[in-house]
Amino acid sequence: MRTDASVPPSLATALETLRARGLQMRRGSDAPAPERARPSVQTGHSILDAALGTGGWPRGAMTLIDGPAGNGGTTLTLGALAACQAAGGLTAWLDLDGTFDPAVAARLEVSLDWLLVVRPRDPVEAIELAAWLARSGLIDVLVLDLGLRAAPERRALDRFGALLARSATSAALLLAPGGRAVAGAVAGVRVAVRRTAWLAVGSDIVGQRVVASVERHRWSLAGRTAELDLWFGEGRRIDPLLPALAEPRAVEVISVEQPALRVVGA
Repeated sequence: MRTDASVPPSLATALETLRARGLQMRRGSDAPAPERARPSVQTGHSILDAALGTGGWPRGAMTLIDGPAGNGGTTLTLGALAACQAAGGLTAWLDLDGTFDPAVAARLEVSLDWLLVVRPRDPVEAIELAAWLARSGLIDVLVLDLGLRAAPERRALDRFGALLARSATSAALLLAPGGRAVAGAVAGVRVAVRRTAWLAVGSDIVGQRVVASVERHRWSLAGRTAELDLWFGEGRRIDPLLPALAEPRAVEVISVEQPALRVVGA
């Protein structure tokens, strides 16, 4: 594992800045401090929290978000970051492929001021830096987004999982299909996300309806499912309007996930 001495100075400085900003914010406002005694952090969807049986993503554990590209895995994960930040927590995103879109994250109510974004050089460095962040004791939720790179080594993930178990950090893992078999054997929780319908207002696709299935859970019963409506574009701010207007539509017009308003017809 990466030693503190080998951590890039810029990352250590960014993390310290984030920590200091968080302490100052909590001293000067009524924002709640993160509840580190809790065994989990909320997913941003109460129905999914209930399906997991642990009230959210378990702390000290890795959760594999499984499913085809474009089925809501990234949107679901961004929602969890927003929920964690709303509870006073600090978050991080390790972006191996450089595909993290800050504009999309902001639309889904992720505060970029409270998010540490790291771009590792390769999967090995990504896992090592994730372990270092967990060991820091400052990050409540981190996302290890390995994208389309080569499958991670089982030994590296095993070491990361062992270190994570001694921390209060909850880690979400996003990666290409080729690495899911290895990651699934190591992750304490595995949630499969599958789209069942697009949500449309007239000719505009404004979201998608997905089923999240808990396929594995080391600390609770697996097999439960949750049906979620994931909205694009403006995040929770327009949620009160969309449920009354949106209609499920069985159309396959988007091949990859693009959390933004899309026009599919005249």
